[in-house]
Amino acid sequence: MTPAMLGGGVKVLPVVITNTFTSTSNWPFASALSMILVAVALLVIVGYQRVLKQMDGVGVSDVATADDGGSLRLDSLVSKATTVGYNALVYGTVAFLLAPLVIVVVISFQESAYATWPPRGFTLQHYTTLPETLGYLNIDAALFTSLKLAIATGICSTVLGALAAFAIVRYDFKYQTTIETVLISPLIYPWIVIGLSLLLFINRIGALLGVTIQLSFGTLLVGHIMFTLPYPIRTIGASLQNYNLSLEEAAQNLGATELESYLRITLPLVQPGLMSGFVFAFILSFNQYIVSLFLSGAQTKTMPLVLFSLFYNTAPATLAAIATLLMAGVLSVILVMEYFFGISDFM
Repeated sequence: MTPAMLGGGVKVLPVVITNTFTSTSNWPFASALSMILVAVALLVIVGYQRVLKQMDGVGVSDVATADDGGSLRLDSLVSKATTVGYNALVYGTVAFLLAPLVIVVVISFQESAYATWPPRGFTLQHYTTLPETLGYLNIDAALFTSLKLAIATGICSTVLGALAAFAIVRYDFKYQTTIETVLISPLIYPWIVIGLSLLLFINRIGALLGVTIQLSFGTLLVGHIMFTLPYPIRTIGASLQNYNLSLEEAAQNLGATELESYLRITLPLVQPGLMSGFVFAFILSFNQYIVSLFLSGAQTKTMPLVLFSLFYNTAPATLAAIATLLMAGVLSVILVMEYFFGISDFM
């Protein structure tokens, strides 16, 4: 979505794949382009692992001596300069990431319906007329679909992720590492590849079974579960790694069954990891555009799909007001989960 909005005349590979799929329906060519993205992602991962292996064993020796005062002063200056540079980089990156969001919020309150900078006046008009606008643009139905999809995705991904993480962390079995790699592999694949692959897979299954599988809420749910599943596996697995098994053993020695020890001891202790995984899956599903583009039917439109379709023919201030409310909603979910469950330890 971002390259399509900000790229202008510049074409990047994901945009070309999307246009090939939506405009010409040339699925084989789009699949071939997707394989290029997969190859690039795998090459980056392999290169990263090789660099890490080469860095193993590379140490840093302190060559300065107590008698070498000039060298010590130089080391001190270099250390201070490194600290200042690192802090500047961190704060500059944070400012760069937050600046567009702040500008969107400011535009939503300006008097003009179009984006002007600096704003010449502020008003709440774009918010007071928003209920009527939502109904007119059919955004309310898309919002309900996105919320329903995000909640269902969060629940399913968290349950499946908990079962997978529990098996991976607590038990040793054949092909354990291979299965774990397959389960978390959607983390490294581009989302456009996941969406296109699932669409082709669904069509192939339909052809083999001799039936037509309609794109609907169900296909969207399957796609969203697939690309969000690695996040609950990671967060829940991290909480299980720090879990003391002797607590379960003590509960069972006192008469609790294995199931009771899981429900009354294990589950409450790993609850922050569970809620972190749910929040990750919920937010990623709610904001997902690429996978939804490939797997949504004509009667099933999510919020990102509708907002992108309105980008070129709707007043920027109206879209900014909608985006501000969405950001506020996502932030509220994170703050509530952090207050009750302390999910920041696993995010």
